[in-house]
Amino acid sequence: MIDVFLVHDDVERAATIRSAIKSNADLNLVSETQTGREGLFAAATMLTGHPRLLIVRLNLGDMTGFDFINQIRQKAPDIYIIPALEGTEGGQVWQNLLQLELRDVLVGPIPASEISKILAVAAPRAQERFDQNRAPAGIQGESFVISVVAARGGIGKSVVATNLAAGIAKLNDSVTLLDFSLNSGDFAVMLDDVPRNNIMDAVQQGGALDAEYLNNTLAPHPRLRFRYLASPNQEFDGSGFDYNVGSAIMQATRTLSQYIVVDTGIAMAGPTIAAVDTSDIVFLVTSRDVARLLSAKNLIKFLKSDRQVTNQKLKVLVNEAEIGAEISENEIESLLEHPVAAYLPCNAGPVTFSINSGTPIVIAEPHHPISVVLNKLAELSFYRWQEKPLEDPKMTKKGLLASKPSQKISVR
Repeated sequence: MIDVFLVHDDVERAATIRSAIKSNADLNLVSETQTGREGLFAAATMLTGHPRLLIVRLNLGDMTGFDFINQIRQKAPDIYIIPALEGTEGGQVWQNLLQLELRDVLVGPIPASEISKILAVAAPRAQERFDQNRAPAGIQGESFVISVVAARGGIGKSVVATNLAAGIAKLNDSVTLLDFSLNSGDFAVMLDDVPRNNIMDAVQQGGALDAEYLNNTLAPHPRLRFRYLASPNQEFDGSGFDYNVGSAIMQATRTLSQYIVVDTGIAMAGPTIAAVDTSDIVFLVTSRDVARLLSAKNLIKFLKSDRQVTNQKLKVLVNEAEIGAEISENEIESLLEHPVAAYLPCNAGPVTFSINSGTPIVIAEPHHPISVVLNKLAELSFYRWQEKPLEDPKMTKKGLLASKPSQKISVR
């Protein structure tokens, strides 16, 4: 399957091209925009895991088609480009097309049947271009694994995990999101996607699971720049998903992705412990209410004593959903006997809307206070929580970035 995105501001011609695309079973129209700026954004957020084909009108309103094509070529050399011309262009335009080695062209208001013939020729060329530019299946360097855990459910763990994956994916093309929570339907709603494969396909392989099988099972998200494995959308038997299977999935994924984010399930469940044991960073999410803080305290003790999770590896996130004004930040850290890495500003409306709309809030509203914190956590994770010089040494806690990653991140 070849993903196609269309950048064309003539409504009638765009409709004809759209019809031709839909008539080809090998093509999947994933994005349609009318301006160059929107098209560049679509290309930047379009999945990089499989062949891509771009149809762009040269006579765009906000920029020339050649400027658009040059920018695309620099950022995504694997995309196969088909220019759409008016039919009145002079020799210089055709000379430019030849210099850019653009072999397939749509000229004038031609019918869908003729466009289909051109697309049928272009499709294998798009596949060939993709194969020539494809990175090796294995990763270079060590992978970095992040687990998101909680002592109790309903704390926002899945929201944190999906937004971390989306945030890191803005900085790196090699990101995988795994659903170990075994909550059916969560990812389908949060990511607005129902993939063909799910986590149980990997679980059913048991000890025979290998990286090649997992690589073919991971679902590429149609809009976000990461791959993922969700829990099935219907009821299923997860009894075979134990520590050993979880470890096998983690080991295989480590060979396929630079960054891995795991949304875990029950705190003491085998897959959760397997994810924690494999992780470089563990985000423990809690809130200000005393009951959840006490549960979080017990989980922290368990992780430190039984799983040898170090203070540096364990990052506590406090969801401000329960304000608990009577419990100060110092009292929270004293009760947990562990520092808090970040406070997540609570605004239920935008977060709920992002969940229901199927777009992580770090993408839908990148300047929202919770997005700023989550994006900063994603950035620190991208740099693997190593020391990074400040761009502005005068920035304060309210400015998000402290002088050391171990200090708290908060937006008020």
